[in-house]
Amino acid sequence: MKSLPRFSVENPVLANILMIALLIGGVYTALTLTREMFPEFDPKQIMITTAYPGATPSEVEKGITLKIEEAIKDIDGVEEIESTIAEGLSTISVQFLSGFEDVQQALDDIKTAVDAIPRDDFPEEALETQVFEMDARWPVIMISLYGDLDPRTLKHVADRLRDDLLELPEITDVIVGGTRKDEISVEVKPAKLIEYGVSLMDVGDAIRRSNLDLPGGQLKTTTADVAVRTLGEKDWGEELYDLVIKGDPTGRVVRLRDVATIVDGFEDRDLSARFQGKPSADITIRKTEEQDAIKIANMAKALVAGKMGQPLERDWSDRLLASLSGDDVIRRIYEEARSDPYPEGISLMVHTDLSSFIVGRLDLLKRNGFWGMVLVFLTLFLLLHWRVALWVMMGLTIALCGALIVMGAIGQTLNLMTMFGLIIVLGLLVDDAIIVAENVYSKVEQGVEPKLAAIEGAEEVTWPVTCAILTSIVAFVPLVDIEGQMGDWMGVLPVVVCVALLVSLVEALSILPSHLAHGIIPPSRLRDSDDGKPRGPLRQLSRQLRLAQHHLINDILIVNYEKLLRLSTRFRYV
Repeated sequence: MKSLPRFSVENPVLANILMIALLIGGVYTALTLTREMFPEFDPKQIMITTAYPGATPSEVEKGITLKIEEAIKDIDGVEEIESTIAEGLSTISVQFLSGFEDVQQALDDIKTAVDAIPRDDFPEEALETQVFEMDARWPVIMISLYGDLDPRTLKHVADRLRDDLLELPEITDVIVGGTRKDEISVEVKPAKLIEYGVSLMDVGDAIRRSNLDLPGGQLKTTTADVAVRTLGEKDWGEELYDLVIKGDPTGRVVRLRDVATIVDGFEDRDLSARFQGKPSADITIRKTEEQDAIKIANMAKALVAGKMGQPLERDWSDRLLASLSGDDVIRRIYEEARSDPYPEGISLMVHTDLSSFIVGRLDLLKRNGFWGMVLVFLTLFLLLHWRVALWVMMGLTIALCGALIVMGAIGQTLNLMTMFGLIIVLGLLVDDAIIVAENVYSKVEQGVEPKLAAIEGAEEVTWPVTCAILTSIVAFVPLVDIEGQMGDWMGVLPVVVCVALLVSLVEALSILPSHLAHGIIPPSRLRDSDDGKPRGPLRQLSRQLRLAQHHLINDILIVNYEKLLRLSTRFRYV
């Protein structure tokens, strides 16, 4: 059975095809892999909230919290129940055991248990209990909309901005904050009630009866069944002006406008949002599991830049990806926003851009990888051979590309944890390649023909290199067993490290020997290879540099190193 190094050396075309496939696939995966802040995880947590307006914490605990805790304590898979009681609000957090998967069934069980509590057991003033699963979505970027605007205009423009963002591809979750909910207030005039003989209850009942959407059943026809529904809910105060409160046999009708002032306003809350000293609203954009945080942030920035008439700023990778796809979405968003600005006096500013952390970690990974390749190349160029330096440097690139391909295949994303793993492993990826390359080069220096030297040199160190890589992998594997939320975050780290190390091992034992089997001439043979033929200036310079390198290493460094070793063994206790 042929060894892997021998097979690759005897089939160089196959080795080159594998290398090219890894490089192309790695670059494509790097440009298309989903980028996010943290790995997506299931919090396995259910929240139960009940509002009890005006109640003290002790009343909330006695009237609501203790009863719900008693009802849900026997739900399967529950690890911990934690209650937070505040004035007018009960919040219960249900945490499940690590490894518990059927959270949806548990959610249904908790809803059933809460619904089974008799309504009479709760205080009459308590509102309906809300049961929901904890959302694990992370915010990506925030936009502040501000200016010298009245609350109605500010809310209208904020809703318009939200709709504009939701129309963009990739953006599906936008939350508007800093504005108050609409409220129609009916300010009854007591003197008018007495004048028209109408009570406050009559006004309330009339509004309640007329402000409803009611189903009316189904109307069966020969072609289809038509659902009938009475639409009576009012959205604006002016729709209530002509509401009839009371009528009598004489034909006199008392309308709501006769006894009350109707105002379209906002709910009464102690809320005041300001940005740059002016009234503002905040728009928060969040991402789902499949969405790319950097794409979302770039789209939001393009929209804001267009609306404000500012220049569009983009990095080279974004422009490259747009040119490869043939559809520059960011530029299109910018141009459309620039052609439809918001009214005068409205300003937009992007802040709390969490995607910048992802971009920063990506830049760190690219810088470390680039300088790592440069330093590896220079070191091996000075000490061994330029071909050895080139292909060891390429080995680092190929290993990273292969790791990215595997990450895409197993559903991993580029996040802070996976990029941290790649940064950690950068220094380990070239170790096996350096060992193989140095042993092959030493064989060539001993006079072995390069092709045979590549086979024998790689075969001699196959098991030591394999054991070294497996030792590094074993050091990271225990991180997989971390439980809980920290385990959900840290679990991707050992996966990325192990995948990158395995790809580098395959590259060092297959692709690298195939390339080292050609064109390596050690400096010791250069003196004997002068055939008298004319040489170009570059080849002559290269020959002189390699002879100087051979003299420096073999005649100076190694000789003095040998003297140091002899001295050390002679005075071993020192």
